[in-house]
Amino acid sequence: MTGLRVTEVRTDDVETYWEAVSAGDERGCQALVDDLLARGVSVVDIFSGLVIPIQQQIGDRWANNDWTVAHEHAATAISEAVVTRLGAGIPEPSTDERPLLVTCVEREWHALPALVVTHTLRSWGRPVHYLGANVSPETVVGRIIDLGPRAVLVSASLSSSLPRVRRLIEAVCGTGTPVILGGRAFDPGGVRAARLGGTAYAPDMERLSGVLADLPGHVSPAAPLRHPGVGEALSILAAADEISRDVIRGSGVDLGSAGTPAAMPPDDWRVVLSTYVPHVIGCVVGGLLTEDPTVPGEARSWLTVVLELRGGDADTVDHLWKALARRLREYPEAVRLLEHS
Repeated sequence: MTGLRVTEVRTDDVETYWEAVSAGDERGCQALVDDLLARGVSVVDIFSGLVIPIQQQIGDRWANNDWTVAHEHAATAISEAVVTRLGAGIPEPSTDERPLLVTCVEREWHALPALVVTHTLRSWGRPVHYLGANVSPETVVGRIIDLGPRAVLVSASLSSSLPRVRRLIEAVCGTGTPVILGGRAFDPGGVRAARLGGTAYAPDMERLSGVLADLPGHVSPAAPLRHPGVGEALSILAAADEISRDVIRGSGVDLGSAGTPAAMPPDDWRVVLSTYVPHVIGCVVGGLLTEDPTVPGEARSWLTVVLELRGGDADTVDHLWKALARRLREYPEAVRLLEHS
């Protein structure tokens, strides 16, 4: 049939976008997106059918050691530019309803998911304020005071961000504002989100629509976490930098000059290991706060694969785990968590 408008993202569109983003061709990516819009494909379908799956491939390419970290960052920047441009074409919502705030948790630099959420909400006609990456709780509370939002939507991609998610929940709920959590830092069932005190959990945009419809108008301050391990979590978090250094030294792994700036390329397995030890500590703290050994367990499995693909010994992470258990021997709940991860 001639003249038929194709209003969905096709397989060849995904392939074309992948070739362009892989080559660092931002104009090619933007041209494809313009063509999709001209064909009648919605902004939301471009996000879900093109940008999000391609971003997952970008992350996989780095993890599999097919791309350097520089290549991964450049490709991600292109997708962020594409999403921002698409968002600029969405009309401002004409409504008097209270806005939503969308933010990344402090020290969380993976901004693309939050950008997609922001512009999807705007395409639904909802007023939204996007606060960006690496936003402190103090900044979020300041914007709550200024804008009086309906809710704060928090994006966290790294499980090591869970302790900072808890701190943000305490700050936001202290203002009576509901907190909706989302991102890869949380388990699909939303157990971690609930244990941290989130008002609601939305694993995807479809679920978010229902969550917003059922959201309470006001919430109480976050209930204190009183289970065993909370005190240990706070102590470990306070000494995280010192613990990281001790664990690296105590692991028996020869990192060479990985600690010296510019001494090794950033994708060398020793640099990756030394860089991700603080992430592991954060995952231990997050596991203690959520009573979930799968938090450090997932970090262990992921880091093992990443290091092996970069030439690291298969038992490197096992040595690291043993050094971590020795360093945390005065924290019985943490040691028990590590034994089950």
